This record gives sequence, C-alpha cells and structure tokens, in this order.
Amino acid sequence: MSDLEQELEKLKKENKKLSLESKLRKSMAVELDRQKELLRQATEEVEAQKEKIEGISLKLSRYLPVQLYEQIFSGSLDIHKKSERKKLTIFFSDIVDFTSISEQIEAEEISEFLSFYLTEMSAITEKFGGTIDKFIGDAIMIFYGDPQSDGDVQDAKNCVDMAIEMQNRIDALQPYIRKQFSFPTNLKIRIGINTGFCNVGNFGSTSRLDYTAIGRAINLASRLESEAESGEVLVSENTKILLEDFFDFSSERVVHPKGVPHPVNCYSVSHEKSLKRESIIGECFKLVINDSNLTDNDLDTLKAFVAKYAGDPNGVIQNESIKQTPSSPVSNPH
Repeated sequence: MSDLEQELEKLKKENKKLSLESKLRKSMAVELDRQKELLRQATEEVEAQKEKIEGISLKLSRYLPVQLYEQIFSGSLDIHKKSERKKLTIFFSDIVDFTSISEQIEAEEISEFLSFYLTEMSAITEKFGGTIDKFIGDAIMIFYGDPQSDGDVQDAKNCVDMAIEMQNRIDALQPYIRKQFSFPTNLKIRIGINTGFCNVGNFGSTSRLDYTAIGRAINLASRLESEAESGEVLVSENTKILLEDFFDFSSERVVHPKGVPHPVNCYSVSHEKSLKRESIIGECFKLVINDSNLTDNDLDTLKAFVAKYAGDPNGVIQNESIKQTPSSPVSNPH
C-alpha cells in the first residue's frame, strides 16, 4: 500500500471517529434536553402539589384550634398519645333567648349573623391564646391550659380577660347587630367559667380522633353558664381563688346546678378590665399592687414602708419613682 493510500485510510478512520463523536454529542445533547424537560416537569409537579397541600392545610386550619394546627404541621404532635390529666380553665358561653330570636329572623340572616358572631368571638379567643374546643350552634366551648399553658393563674386570668372583652365587644356591637341582622332585641350572652382537673387530648377510634377535654370540671363550667344571668360572667370558687388579686367579684352566690350533686359557690366578675394589679414576691415578702385604686395616703404608707427597709430613715423616696414600680397597698408582708 502506497503512502497515499495509507494516508487516505487514516483520514477515513479519523472521519469515522469524528462522525461517531458528533453523533454521541448530539445524543448527549438530546438526552440532556430530555433530562432538563423532565426536571422542569417534576418541578412544576412539586409546586402544584405544594400549592395543593397548602390549600388543604389552610382549609384544615379552619377546623382545628390554631395551637393544635401548629403542632400538627410542625410535627410536634404525638397522635398516638391518647390523653393526659391537666388543670384547665374552661369557658362556656351562649346567646340569651337565641331560640326565640331565631324564630323572628329569616334563616339566611341567622346564618350570616352566626358567622359574624363566631368570627368576632374567635378573634378575641385567639388574642388571649384560648383553645376553641367546639361551636355548638350559638354556644362556644373554650379552654386554657392545653396544648399550651402559661401556668394556672395566668391561664385563668387570660380566660376571664377574654370573657370580659367578649361582653364589652357585644355591647359595642349592639347598634350594628340590630341594624344589619334585624335583631328584635339587644344581643346578650352569658358566660360560665370553672377551673379544675380534666382529661385532655385525643379521644376517638383508630380511624378518627377528636381533640377535646372531658371531666367534671367541664360539666360544672357548662352548668355555671346556664346559671349565669344575661350579660354576666359567672365563675366558680376555684377560679375566683386564683384571681382575687386581679378582678373585683360579687358576693358569694350559692347555686344548685342541674346534674351537680352539691351546692356550688360562684361569683360574678366585674365587666371592667382586670385591675392594674401586679405582684412582687420575694423570699420574705409579697407586695400586691393595685395602681388603679392607689390613694395618696396609700402611697405615703408605701413610701414609708419601703424607706424603712431601704435604709432611708427620713423616708425620702419620691412618689414618681414608686409609681414607676409595680405598687399597691402592702399585702401579707412577712
């Protein structure tokens, strides 16, 4: 074979090699484009599924207490844990004479009113951190102490603060409600509150669970709501004992609630906002402050008392500095 022929053969082989490499590159480019398209489709599918899940979770959030919803979607809720015994403050409310009122109003207006009313009450509940257990027509059951708790006293205080704000909100909405929903009379609600131990958690079957609380303390709160007067917040003695430093209560009232085998002491709560009381507690003292009722004489007494233990024999403590510190008549100093 001549040199020319050898050179031609070499060029043919080189050409075949280049042609093969070109086909391979084209094939790889096609495959890369295919993979890119698959990735794009997968990304779109993921986004679509994400939007679908977010839509479902948003709908689901309307059926669950906000605290429970947050625990479910954060993964912190143990659905296998049935229930546990906790001290709760339980709230029940309903609309006075609602059956009679609903008979005088068109069904469409009643439906619109209930949506409006429950939305208003739910917003106040969320503000104070309550757990809405259920709506029963116009009635509402709420509790404090699970799934999150700020302690027995603060849970009870949040509940009563919420109840007072609800009553005040209803009073403020009277003109709007009568005009917008053709109410024949002013809207009034009654509220019952009790504090006690309950079983709270997941109840139900293997296929369906209901997050709720059960126990005698629940029943008593419901009975107190039935015993409450129109526009009243009625609390049990257990709740009153926890909150004596924060609210004004009526004199003791004894009721005989249906289904409760013994008389029950209860108290009406003032509709004023919780008193401006705070407590300072040390190893050897407890100082309870009611700034809203602090008189000049109380202030002088407090000034002298603080000066005595602050090593100020002349009692030279400015009133302004005391007012900036949580202050009130001294309670139970040791």
